[in-house]
Amino acid sequence: MQKEYPMRNPLRSLVTRRSFLAGSAGAGATLAAAGCANTQSTTPAATPKKLAIIHTNDTHGHDLLDNESLGLAAAAQLRTDYQNKGYEVLLLDAGDLLQGEPLVGQSKGHAGIDFFNQAGYNAVAVGNHEFDYGQDNLRQCAEEASFPLLSANIIVAETGKTLMEPNTVLTLEDGRKVGVFGLITPETKTSVNTIFVEGITFLAGSELYQCAQAQVDELRKQGCDLVVCLAHLGEEETLAPNRTCDVVEHVSGIDLVIDGHDHQEENVTLQDASGNPTLVVETGCFTHAIGVVTWEDGKLASTLVHHGSYDGQDGTVAAAVQKVNDEVEASLSAVVATTAFDLDGNRDPGVRTKETNLGDLFTDALLWGAQVKAKRTPDAAITNGGSLRASVEAGDITLEDVVSVYSFINTLCTVEVTGAQLLEVLEASCSACPEPLGAFPQVAGLVFSIDTSVPYQKGANYPNSDYASPAKPGSRVTIQQVGDRPFSTDDTYVIASTDFTCNGGDTYYVFAEAAKQGLENTNELITDVFADFLRDACKGEVPEQYRTAQNRITIA
Repeated sequence: MQKEYPMRNPLRSLVTRRSFLAGSAGAGATLAAAGCANTQSTTPAATPKKLAIIHTNDTHGHDLLDNESLGLAAAAQLRTDYQNKGYEVLLLDAGDLLQGEPLVGQSKGHAGIDFFNQAGYNAVAVGNHEFDYGQDNLRQCAEEASFPLLSANIIVAETGKTLMEPNTVLTLEDGRKVGVFGLITPETKTSVNTIFVEGITFLAGSELYQCAQAQVDELRKQGCDLVVCLAHLGEEETLAPNRTCDVVEHVSGIDLVIDGHDHQEENVTLQDASGNPTLVVETGCFTHAIGVVTWEDGKLASTLVHHGSYDGQDGTVAAAVQKVNDEVEASLSAVVATTAFDLDGNRDPGVRTKETNLGDLFTDALLWGAQVKAKRTPDAAITNGGSLRASVEAGDITLEDVVSVYSFINTLCTVEVTGAQLLEVLEASCSACPEPLGAFPQVAGLVFSIDTSVPYQKGANYPNSDYASPAKPGSRVTIQQVGDRPFSTDDTYVIASTDFTCNGGDTYYVFAEAAKQGLENTNELITDVFADFLRDACKGEVPEQYRTAQNRITIA
């Protein structure tokens, strides 16, 4: 049975849902065979009404107004403001709403869905972090949503059908139609815990382009006057050939792309495959800004509303978010430690580009946790820098800070590797350095250096991954010491890490191979290990040695 998305306000656009759950969205698929629901059209008004598209991306639970974020109540109020100016308004998002701040993370994203329902979103793309609590949880969230969660390039391997709804058609009051479809980065297969994406395929490269073109063609066939792609793809060079610009270059007929994933601000017009203009916009992240695209007289124009430049708040949405925030803060208010200095969990420059003091503290916690809780004694600890999601300011460190730093439901593991395997892991995870990469390692018990003057030499791609293995491990990375002994490629080492990396997440495929010979999962949550380390090992106060990074990683 098709799920309906009833109107929450009769003054808003009529949303007519199109479901392709019964059809194939694979490369070259004929989407017309998908059993689409018919949309009702009306005679267009003599003078089409102006349209405003309010858009967000990568909110990650920053749904409450604070000293950096506008929150969802601002997006809802902007909708009202533009309605009062005579615009019809759509509210769209490019993904990553379920995971991040404890405000949504504590409920595995269900609170985030409720906030988006309250704000009146019309459609949202599925982002990679929507998979952080597993496919069943994502399906439950989709059922709770009063808007469609869209992605056209996630294919169930067993059936060849799309996992989520590929698109929706929004019929405006004057009868014009806006077609919206979603795309997700193929990087998802390695950027989330691999056990959560089993049995599904993420179309990439030429198949991604063909999938997008099929969506555009189908939406045009349905009479859509404006085609919008909610693209959780990004523009980082390491994401090629699956970036938004790659899709635009190979696809004809997308009018507007609302981008996400790479947390950048963007407002650029690109040429599509037919030489026609495609407007690409992105707000950055965390509701630091909210985007507005207007469509008047057939022309698109874009602006960003930044934090500090707008103080509008929808009272109903603000109250709903505040209520949950108060409950979460109360449950996570316990102080586990104090710090006399800031702990750096920034993205770039930060944990994705270099060693940071937070990275040192956190991996020391993993090393300590494995020493206490694992059956075999670890020599070192590694985590991917992209797993550290927030900085910690000087002062009290609460449980809320702990789960803000590490907002994933992962467990502490150990894996035994050879020196040669360890060298390959570090060479691969440092492949983009000095450019940012989520795989970049934060380490404990390890001392190594990276020579960025030497280009990364790509070997074959790791299985089921867009990451290339290093052709010559050791050409850029040199390991000086592991634990208390000099490094040797012939020695074996026990490494403490998370089940994400030990299952081959990011560039850590070698860990997954080694894990086949013996993975020890302590089943201790990483957040519990980190909190226990701060309370017990640090005795409630972050030691002075962590004021700066400790020169475990040298970058030249």
